[in-house]
Amino acid sequence: MSVRDTAGRFRPGAPSPNPKGRPRKVRGVDSAMLNALAEKVLVTEQGRRKRKTKLDITATQIANKSAGGDLRAARMALNEARKAEERAEAATVRAPAMTEADHEIAARVIARIRRIIAEGGCDDAPEA
Repeated sequence: MSVRDTAGRFRPGAPSPNPKGRPRKVRGVDSAMLNALAEKVLVTEQGRRKRKTKLDITATQIANKSAGGDLRAARMALNEARKAEERAEAATVRAPAMTEADHEIAARVIARIRRIIAEGGCDDAPEA
């Protein structure tokens, strides 16, 4: 007897064809750390309660300690700021939108369109 009906659906009460189910996703240290830092907690800033991520709170604490003269925190803050600037710069520096070969191809296409227009247009074009 089949566990599926004629429409291809599983019959109610039939044993599962996959009794163990999908295996759990293996979580590594990276994902555990990112999940922990993404959690929001309540903090009090200037008399007001706010929900902030642990990552935001940690960055603020490092910045505050570095501004207060903690050399280790200052070194860490400057290193992270430098890395962030490098990543931002790398993201903005891209190849030009059109290469020299692209410009040549576009010029040939434009010249071909102008030639067609000068010869009386395209027969397939709808009348305007």
